[in-house]
Amino acid sequence: MQTIKLNFPKPSKVFNKQIYDSLEDYSKFIEVWYGGASSGKSYGVVQKVVLKALKQWKHPRKILFLRKVDRTVADSIFSDVKNCLERWRLLDLCKINQSNHTITLPNGAQFLFKGMQDPERIKSITGLSDVVMEEASEFTLDDFTQLTLRLR
Repeated sequence: MQTIKLNFPKPSKVFNKQIYDSLEDYSKFIEVWYGGASSGKSYGVVQKVVLKALKQWKHPRKILFLRKVDRTVADSIFSDVKNCLERWRLLDLCKINQSNHTITLPNGAQFLFKGMQDPERIKSITGLSDVVMEEASEFTLDDFTQLTLRLR
């Protein structure tokens, strides 16, 4: 297991202000980020989650990134996470499985990327520490309920 230390200038030009102000606040069970198109919310959330996963925890994080439909995963959230890791010069230290859409960080943290069109497939995933719902407005209340049950 490898430890990674990142240093960003303060105040940081790497993060938008909304994300920067809550970058290390993990006190809320649910966070909702909203804004207009191209406001940086998706990429900002990716940055926050990558930083959280890189920290040293008792157990490495296992983070599920979701879109409503899995065919949209590769060109959206999976690509965003890889871009973040590349910009921070970490991608070469990670294990990437393109066909399963998984990324393992040097410290053992895992990112899983799935679609929620078949909730039964999500039910079999165990040990999740975090869930990110990309474009949450596309999900149903039942989807949300199932996800919260996975995290308890």
